[in-house]
Amino acid sequence: MAYGKIKSDALIYDNSGSDVEIALSSIPTAAQVAGTSPAPDLDDSNNFTITTSGTTTFGLPTNVAVGQTGSIFIVYGGSHGLAFNAAYKFVGGAAGITPTSTSGAIDRIDYIVQNAASGYVCLTCNFTANYVA
Repeated sequence: MAYGKIKSDALIYDNSGSDVEIALSSIPTAAQVAGTSPAPDLDDSNNFTITTSGTTTFGLPTNVAVGQTGSIFIVYGGSHGLAFNAAYKFVGGAAGITPTSTSGAIDRIDYIVQNAASGYVCLTCNFTANYVA
């Protein structure tokens, strides 16, 4: 029997026609990011959670790979505003999104890395306000 593990960027398997057993405990979970200037390290996970502690400005993500996808869950620890590095591209621009900004609310950003070249990092993003009411 072949064995494999799921990582954020690969599935290792035996292509000999044998059954493939996947170690589900290896599926990445949401990594925590903290502070008021978080810069997610995309090597840590595809999915991230932050609980705001003040107005939060998302910095340039690191270790990006073209095609990587994931979600960022924003849990509001109070009535806090959001801002984003220019690498985060939203329909209508960052000014076109309306964060919930209500204590206890959760917003979600789904992203895909469009460009990973130094100086040109681009995450195309979809914003869902009040994802969990």
